[in-house]
Amino acid sequence: MKKRTFLASGLTGLSILLLSACSTDPASSIYDRLEEQAQLEQKAVPIAEQRTRQDEVSVNTYQAVLEAGADDIKRAQNERDELSTLNQERVDLLKQEQKVRSRAFEEFDRQELADEIATLPAAAKKEGTALLDIFDQRKKAFNTFLKRYEAAIASEKKVLSYLTEKPNFVKIDEATADLNRTSRQATDALKTFNQLTVRYNKLKPTFYDKAGLNIK
Repeated sequence: MKKRTFLASGLTGLSILLLSACSTDPASSIYDRLEEQAQLEQKAVPIAEQRTRQDEVSVNTYQAVLEAGADDIKRAQNERDELSTLNQERVDLLKQEQKVRSRAFEEFDRQELADEIATLPAAAKKEGTALLDIFDQRKKAFNTFLKRYEAAIASEKKVLSYLTEKPNFVKIDEATADLNRTSRQATDALKTFNQLTVRYNKLKPTFYDKAGLNIK
């Protein structure tokens, strides 16, 4: 058998591994369920990577505009148009990522899997239960990231609304401070999700080993 790892959102370098056929014993059945879920969620990776690239472009463009002088901001129509387009593209990508991950989470029958893990030897049961707990935390962390990312996008739109031919620099400063706050929150939420993904990937082979599965 081979194990499949999640690729943490925004990270690169993990290859896609294929599923293997397994026998019908409980441990192998659990393996199949876990790897099927990982395969479904893996489809979100290229979407998340594309969104991350767009995020970087957006941040750099905002920074360039905000660091410009008053006259440059008044003339920055092209940049304003670019930022407006980028915002919508990022929202669309986030919705695509949410759709893929939500489907992967929803098709994961946690209770049925928990019941199967309960039939395993004590050591495997302990690791399997811990694995499910981290899975639950990942799901919650992703939902938190969604909300905070959406809040950051809303803050960006507010900043953008003030970057006009007659800029109000007091409002721009206030909106920029709010954007910095919501962006940090979104970044922290994504960091938590990625850290949980790493923990999940590290624990899964340990569980397979305790369950007596020969994973290579």
